[in-house]
Amino acid sequence: MITVTGAEPAVQTLFNPRSVAVIGASSKPGTLSWWPLRLLVQYGFAGGVHPVNPSRSEIEGVPCVASLADVGGPVDLAVIALNAKNTVQAVRDCAAAGVKVAVLPSQGFGETGEDGRAMEREMLAAARESGLRIVGPNTDGVGNLATGALATIQPIFGQGVEPGRVAVITQSGATAASLIMRLKEEGIGTRLYASAGNEIDLGLADYLSVALQDPEVSMVVSFVEAIRRPGDFVKVAELAAELGKPIVLIKVGRTEQAARRAAAHTGALAGADEIYQAVFDSLGIIRVDELSEVVAVAKFYLSRGLPQDDGVAIMSVSGGQAGALADRAARSGVTVPDLGPAATAELEELLAFGTAINPCDLTGEVARDSGLATAAYTAFDADPAISTVVYARKELTGDAGRRASERIAAAAAPKERTPLAIYSMDGELNDEEKAAFAEADIPVFTSAGELFTAVRTLAAYRRGAERARTRKTGPAARTGESGGAGTVPAIRTGESAGAGTGPAARTGESGQAASRALPGGAGPLDEAAAKALLAEYGVAVPAEALATSADDAVAHAERIGYPVVLKVADARVPHKTEIGGVEVGLAGAAAVRAAYEGIDARARAHLGDAPEGVLVQQQITDGVEMIAGIVVDPQFGPFVLLGSGGVLTELLSDAVLRPAPVEPGEVRDMIAELRGRKLLTGFRGAPPADVDALADTVSALSRLGADHADRIAELDLNPVLVRPAGHGAVAVDALIVLGETEESR
Repeated sequence: MITVTGAEPAVQTLFNPRSVAVIGASSKPGTLSWWPLRLLVQYGFAGGVHPVNPSRSEIEGVPCVASLADVGGPVDLAVIALNAKNTVQAVRDCAAAGVKVAVLPSQGFGETGEDGRAMEREMLAAARESGLRIVGPNTDGVGNLATGALATIQPIFGQGVEPGRVAVITQSGATAASLIMRLKEEGIGTRLYASAGNEIDLGLADYLSVALQDPEVSMVVSFVEAIRRPGDFVKVAELAAELGKPIVLIKVGRTEQAARRAAAHTGALAGADEIYQAVFDSLGIIRVDELSEVVAVAKFYLSRGLPQDDGVAIMSVSGGQAGALADRAARSGVTVPDLGPAATAELEELLAFGTAINPCDLTGEVARDSGLATAAYTAFDADPAISTVVYARKELTGDAGRRASERIAAAAAPKERTPLAIYSMDGELNDEEKAAFAEADIPVFTSAGELFTAVRTLAAYRRGAERARTRKTGPAARTGESGGAGTVPAIRTGESAGAGTGPAARTGESGQAASRALPGGAGPLDEAAAKALLAEYGVAVPAEALATSADDAVAHAERIGYPVVLKVADARVPHKTEIGGVEVGLAGAAAVRAAYEGIDARARAHLGDAPEGVLVQQQITDGVEMIAGIVVDPQFGPFVLLGSGGVLTELLSDAVLRPAPVEPGEVRDMIAELRGRKLLTGFRGAPPADVDALADTVSALSRLGADHADRIAELDLNPVLVRPAGHGAVAVDALIVLGETEESR
């Protein structure tokens, strides 16, 4: 067992106890305090079981004891089925008796207010004195379905749940139960289960670490409300990527209104949920929106594994349905690629009436020729652009549908073949077809949206997990105190990687760590200082000079060359256009002089005194406008942002975040995710933009953000002009907002 969070031994005991005590065990069927003992008996737990109830001699055929002291042997795990007030004393009793882990289902603790939090602190103090670890409180419990060690009050287990290859680890007991039942309905068993509750001690990351390292667990599904220990969560997610075990989760809070409004546009694009999404994307964590989608992903993955990419071939017994599915695939972010010459030629020979395209209408011939669907699948299977084949089937006359299903199931069964997924147009399948597909381990879906969500997210997982592995072992990996690459999270979380405690030394191509000292005060840097810092990291900026008079401005413009831009230069004016502080397209001395005088007058009116100066800047007249920036999250540390710039910045919210630093190759992946990416490829006759220079610029910016995460509150380059290929990318405008130093807080 690899130590990731440090709590692995306790969680192993939790999932594999030798003995379990149920404190407050009830003899009244159906009550919450009855369920823990009932389930231990029902699932045949082979270890010691000790109901603690001084008023009963036995419950469920198991002898009771009056207290923990009467057990007569060690107790690994205790379930305290008491109210909140009595739970506090029971925790003390467990600590005194040497119990290793206690599960606290009771409500009425921290979720109710300060009195409840005080009780939590009291329990935690008692537990720490003896080494007792706590699950909850306010938890539905935990369970190992393979051994019958169920320490839970969740009644859903009374219906019988088979062990399987999935671990269900959530922060909502009710949601965990719903997931388990939905998985059961699809024939998918659950091996390990944990409901985290209030997490006053053991938490989500602890359960995830042990579940992922169980050799019988193939994937983990989860429901997350808040990530309380981001450093441990990141390390566990990196472990999942290394092990090749997907984490599929729902994270609530997409519409959270607490995202702070910032001085820079970057902040507006990077609210709390965007940060979470960037973390998930960088680590290969699959995030979906609905319970049914969690199950869909699990169903596809456990049966067919990972698709190579998101290219889908669609074949149907209905031409209309084939087109409808192609539309649905596009809305789901799944590609329906054109077929290559070989597959096209093969389909042309097969189809008497249909057209050899993707999506493919098999026509009514499929009812006459039970091998037609299989032959079409074989053609798709050989096409390198196709990573998944979707067969939209329906009930056919006589036994034609059954025979067709049996043949295609047999053809697609080998794991080395392109994954086949069935979309059942009629809803439920008949028993014969259902059995044929089940025997071949081919998933059947009644929702096209869920099917395509599974394909899209699993293909993205393949890419994201590879990014996570590269981050941990590649050039961007941090080095821990032991000197081993990848011994700390690649994402620099506030709790584990020093965000807020001083910049980590980064080494650039020159081999010299960035050394520029930032000013001590908080607030925006003036633009000249901001650009000097950017230039030190290799970010290109226009030729410019600061003028303090109209004569200065004209002299600078003559030296730089026309046309030029004039901008007010004062840290008190972070958004220059709002006060009329920018003039562009100035082509001669008279225009520069007039512009200087106008900007100076407007700045004086706004500030009440003279601005620090007016910046005279080379005007770049060609290039695609992009935005790049740095956001520092208090939990997860620095992130780099790249998006479509200019008027598209907030209109379309077209931006991608990644944890900083990033390498140029990862920036190219970010570019590929932008809706406005076509602007960089020569849109409507424009020359292709210098994407390589943009990738280098954003990578350099990300290093700056990682080095100075303790000081940078926000950093905004808007626009970055990406010039034609071979001519570079230039940060035309820069806003850097510094936070307070440790000394000034």
